[in-house]
Amino acid sequence: MMNKKRRFSIGEIANLTGVTIRTLQYYDNIGLVSLNKESTNGRRYYEEADITKLQQVLFYKSLGLPIKEIKELVVEAVTMEQVSDVLQKQRHIFYQKLNDMRMSISLIDASLKNLEKNEGPISGELVQLMISLNKDIIFEYKDVHYDEKTEDVLTNHYENAEEVIEAYWKWKSLILEAVTHIINGIDPEGSQGQDYARRWIEMVGQITDGKLELMEAHKTAYENRNQWPEEDRRLMEFTDEFIDKSVEGYLKVKKEEKND
Repeated sequence: MMNKKRRFSIGEIANLTGVTIRTLQYYDNIGLVSLNKESTNGRRYYEEADITKLQQVLFYKSLGLPIKEIKELVVEAVTMEQVSDVLQKQRHIFYQKLNDMRMSISLIDASLKNLEKNEGPISGELVQLMISLNKDIIFEYKDVHYDEKTEDVLTNHYENAEEVIEAYWKWKSLILEAVTHIINGIDPEGSQGQDYARRWIEMVGQITDGKLELMEAHKTAYENRNQWPEEDRRLMEFTDEFIDKSVEGYLKVKKEEKND
């Protein structure tokens, strides 16, 4: 005698998956995960194959895919290449969101540093700069090219977009902070300037891992900043003097402390 396929009520599936009955009914109504119906008494139920389909729906939903795309993936016959394309697209969307969050954090950090030892509201000049920043400028670097050795070093070290975004915003955050210091007339060799220099040096160490070839690659990129997106090039050139003076002052003090 053949084993009878197990059937599950909508309530049982709601308890098993944590999905509300209303949501399951919605999925049924739009043909995403349909309930079966007994011919004799009209009772609605799911089979084990339906649970697998529901798990796929919940997986894609957890990745932020819209219902329309989920339906195409789960209900319609699709190839592995189509599934891969959809996931790659969603992956890119998440990297864009990650970039947006890193930018927001950087703007908040720069604003907090501006307020730390300065009375009064954030200056209008600084606010105007921040709202005019291009949040997607990092993606323009794909069109920037250096010599083959430099590109090989940078590509081999920063293997994925997340690492690139993290390194970029560590740098950009401190660039924006330097702008706030310049606007507020902060002395690069004063206490705030020296605190800034310490964190700038730490940032350089973090994004280069202390590797000489990576430091040289970043130096080459800096020397060829005429190829950078205009916003970053102008910000770097605007802050260069402040950064150099603060770092020189910091290293001088450290050297004197070491010799004492």
